[in-house]
Amino acid sequence: MEITDLNSKNMIQKRVDSGQVTWKWPLVIVFARLSFALIVQSLIALLFFRSAPSPYLAAGKWWPVYGILIDLGCFLLVSWQAGKEGLRLRDLVNFHSHHLGRDILRGLLYILWVFPVAMIGILGFSMLLYGTPQAPSVYSPLPVWAAIYGLVVFPILWALMEQCTYQGYALPRLEGALKRTGLAVFIVAFGWGIQHIALPLTSDMRFMLYRFLSFLPLAVLMALVYLRTRRLIPFIVAHWAVNMLGILSGVIVPMLMK
Repeated sequence: MEITDLNSKNMIQKRVDSGQVTWKWPLVIVFARLSFALIVQSLIALLFFRSAPSPYLAAGKWWPVYGILIDLGCFLLVSWQAGKEGLRLRDLVNFHSHHLGRDILRGLLYILWVFPVAMIGILGFSMLLYGTPQAPSVYSPLPVWAAIYGLVVFPILWALMEQCTYQGYALPRLEGALKRTGLAVFIVAFGWGIQHIALPLTSDMRFMLYRFLSFLPLAVLMALVYLRTRRLIPFIVAHWAVNMLGILSGVIVPMLMK
């Protein structure tokens, strides 16, 4: 039995042509995660108002934990907008059980190019801005329970919602509404990159620029590949693996070496 892909290019274009989908909400959603990250870090900072000399910086150390609130905000926003098109989150993921094994296998193969491209961005811009391949870490020491949470829960939820937000929802709708693939890729890559300045947000402008620039090569390449394949699960799998490696190297290993 043939299954209709409700998030396909043709189906989205029909909704664009009918006026059901415009560029406005996809553009808002491109920058939603940055907004949620700033709001959540500000709220968490209130918990450190009396106990830390720099409450905002103290709060930022917990971003792998409070990231679930950023994901929740995006889940509600993206689900609301997708619902207007009669879609569910699984439609944005393009989940079909008979494709699952193939998609997971493809995702494992994606790691072979996602990880090197991510490292090129990280090491390259670290060298450019800091003169060393070891820029300041985006992770900080966490209690054992938080480190375990960061390893088990954070990587998959973060991968799922980032991919659904930027690629499953925003990218193909901007492409359809703007009718300019290059511009859609630029907007999504820029928004995806700028989100990283708030993960965590600090007062260090060089660090913020590094966070923004280091993700751009991977954001552009992922967008271009996704527009060719329209399969999101492989990206979720590869993104999950990269998140896992980040938590392992940035939180778990330093904790074990103490």
